[in-house]
Amino acid sequence: MSSSGLIDNSPQLDNSAVWDEPKSGFVFPDGPRATEVLIGNRAIHSHLAEILELRRRCLQEDDLTTEPEYFFASQTLPNRRCAAVLIREDQELKACVLFYEHTRYGIGLGLFRGGDYAGESLVVAPKALHVPYVHLAIQAVLKQWRIHGVSITMKAPVDDCVDVMGPVSYFRRFVGSEVQHKLPLASTYEEMLASMGPRTRRSLAGKRQQLEKGMKVEFVAALEPDECLKAMLELHGKSTPQRVPEFYQARYRLLRGKSEFFSMGLRLVDGPWLSMLTGWRRNRVTYVDLQMNDMHYKKESLSAVMRAFMLEHEIGRKQETINFVAGSSLLLRRYCEPLEPLSDLFIAKPGLRSQLFEMVARHVQSGSVYERLRPGCEAKPACETES
Repeated sequence: MSSSGLIDNSPQLDNSAVWDEPKSGFVFPDGPRATEVLIGNRAIHSHLAEILELRRRCLQEDDLTTEPEYFFASQTLPNRRCAAVLIREDQELKACVLFYEHTRYGIGLGLFRGGDYAGESLVVAPKALHVPYVHLAIQAVLKQWRIHGVSITMKAPVDDCVDVMGPVSYFRRFVGSEVQHKLPLASTYEEMLASMGPRTRRSLAGKRQQLEKGMKVEFVAALEPDECLKAMLELHGKSTPQRVPEFYQARYRLLRGKSEFFSMGLRLVDGPWLSMLTGWRRNRVTYVDLQMNDMHYKKESLSAVMRAFMLEHEIGRKQETINFVAGSSLLLRRYCEPLEPLSDLFIAKPGLRSQLFEMVARHVQSGSVYERLRPGCEAKPACETES
């Protein structure tokens, strides 16, 4: 790796004996594409201007999950390092695919991950070309000698992924499912509640009324960045999942630097924060990407209560949709639409190293990509159920 953070695309690393590249079912009609693999925030940031221009051309400016500064902040988590693949035709940037690499003690493990659980935070490109560009990025990454596997979650039919990236094998695994995480809003809060089932209404309105009657609480619809940082740090040791303090500082910089960001909170009148929620608003859509709740109040269903306050507030602002970034909770998922195709895939470099890494990962970590995408799993939709 060079000192600038770029992976060296030298001939000795780009070796067909290392990665036997399968033939794709897709060919770009206007000629081949060149790829550049970037490792680390600094390397990606050096191309910030052209990535932002690409987002503008591809009409992806509302979705901040593929904006590099946001991506860096969202991945400020233990054992992760940001990466990207830039794809060009001649000198013009045509696509940018975002990843993070799993690390231990600052050392890359050679396993890359792309996409959140809703299949976003992945690619900047014309929508019709998302699958071939993601495939091209996977190939570019796997040509590096130390990279042995890439897992992806993306919004695309699984058959399209298999057609371009397949065929299915031990080292190329695909599972299709569906995702729904965009909640249309009614014109009033009362209409919104009336459109929901009795169990959902009890969880939202009922739990909210119980909390308001039983405890002196205050909903704060707009927190200043300094107030939000204080609330996040206060809830840090009381909520899950656990995050590092640097995560909250990165979020604080987003709140200060981007006017479309907002934060709101729920606290006891005498001071302690119970819940906080942040996101951004663009073109009548409210994007919710972070919520923290004091886990000592599980019986009070703080998550549902906070969302009840948030729904009422956003409807009052004449917002039209709530986009739950990275996926909705079970409580509201059934009311989200549309139902969108989702593909999980894992592509590994054939060899003993990949097999040994999978064997070790299965023993030390539950819920890993190796468990979700078992060898020989069929490429068919996996329907999600709610209890």
